[in-house]
Amino acid sequence: METAVNKLEALFQKAESDLDYIEQKLEFEIRKSLPEDASVQENPVKLLEQLATVKLRFKTLSAQLETIAGDQQKSVDSIQATIGNTLKMVQHLQQQTDFQVSPFSQEELHALQQLENLAMKGGSVQ
Repeated sequence: METAVNKLEALFQKAESDLDYIEQKLEFEIRKSLPEDASVQENPVKLLEQLATVKLRFKTLSAQLETIAGDQQKSVDSIQATIGNTLKMVQHLQQQTDFQVSPFSQEELHALQQLENLAMKGGSVQ
């Protein structure tokens, strides 16, 4: 999950950088192509203001993404901790009651191994 978040953050940063470049290029082209005394029907300054608004919205979305990613990681961590504690309680109860259970199936062993690896790495289950 962390790598997906990192990729999204990198994409947002690249897009923000691209918007900055476009804004500078647009401003340069407008200044270069318009004579000082020309009357323009469409105000290029308004276009630049709109671009600034888009950049602000983009930054807001980026901040929201970081918040969501953090909340999502907290949820995953909480779920992992709960499952781990539940497994420990079940094992403890089995030992206390001398309850015999059948051995884990291959699928159950694989899921348990993934959970243990996940707890060590802080990643996501596949």
